[in-house]
Order: sequence, then structure tokens, then C-alpha cells
Amino acid sequence: MKRKLCATPTFTCDDDMEQLNVAALSHRKESAAPLTTDRDGTIFRHALTYPLALVLRLRVLQIVCGISTMVMGSVAFIEERQKFNMGLGIPAGSLSVLAAAVSIHTSRGWGVTSGAGAGAAVALLWAASGCLLVALIVQCCRTIIDPPGFDHGDGSEEDSKPSSRDLVVIACVQITLAAATLLSAVVCARIDYSA
Repeated sequence: MKRKLCATPTFTCDDDMEQLNVAALSHRKESAAPLTTDRDGTIFRHALTYPLALVLRLRVLQIVCGISTMVMGSVAFIEERQKFNMGLGIPAGSLSVLAAAVSIHTSRGWGVTSGAGAGAAVALLWAASGCLLVALIVQCCRTIIDPPGFDHGDGSEEDSKPSSRDLVVIACVQITLAAATLLSAVVCARIDYSA
């Protein structure tokens, strides 16, 4: 099987696939700071290096946790019969995804010149996201301590109450997602301001 490459004129159509794969891999952009210690450790001794690979992995974690928080907030909103208690995960997850996306765009590894305005916008987005995530954690803790469907009174109103077990599980998942998002944001902020 032969391919014709237009970008690199050094190869002809007679080269086999192995040489083409090696050439394609050599053009791959690699981070300046590897995550493993298999390579030379002198990179970490320099104060001017930026661990782009680690920061991008943390930003992807923030985006995944934000999307999952939105989904779990939607489930909680439906499960609580359209009460916006744990449905707070919808705006909290949305702001987390937006803040992480803007943070990726203004990251040092992309070579984008981010001025004071871009830094202030990112800080404002993360502050709003952090406040909503902390409010979500507090609301989920309130739900775990006193689930709405826990009191068993009349049998006539039993069908309209949400299942307390389901709400507790949703609350635990949302606490985990919010804590992971907040922790990764703190780690990224520490990397950004120390490097």
C-alpha cells in the first residue's frame, strides 16, 4: 500500500508504510515537560518551562467534569420534580466548561498573547464557576443530610415524592464532580502563577 505525500518532498512513492509512519510521528508536537521521569529530568530544574501536557490534561478533566455536572444537574432537576436545588449543576457545569475552554485558549503553551483583559476574564469566569460549584456542594450536602423523599406519611402522596435513595446518589456524584473540578482548577492556577 503506497501513499503520496505532498507536504514532505523527501519521500517518494516507493517508500513503505513504516518509513511514512516514522516521518509522521516525527512531526508531532511534544510538550516541553514530560509527565514521566523516563526522559532527562533537567527540564524540571528550569523555572521557565511550562508543563503544557499536564495543564491540557487537567483542562480536559475540567471540561469532562463540567459536562458530567450539567448532565447530573439535569437528572436532579427532573428527579426533584422541577425544583432547582441540585439542578444548580446545570449553570455550574456550564460555567466550568466555559472557563476551562477560555483557559485553554489563553494558555501559555499555545503562544497566544494574553493581556490583562484576558487574564481578568478567565479569573472572573473561574470565580463565578467556583462560587456555583461551592453552592452546589452545599446544596448536595443538605440533600444528603435531609433527603426530600425521606418522610413517609400518607400513602396518597407517595408517588409524587422523589426517591430519597436516588437523590442521595445524585448528590454524591455531583459532590465528587464538583470537588474534582475545583481541585484541578486550583492545581492549574498554581501551575500558571508559579511558572
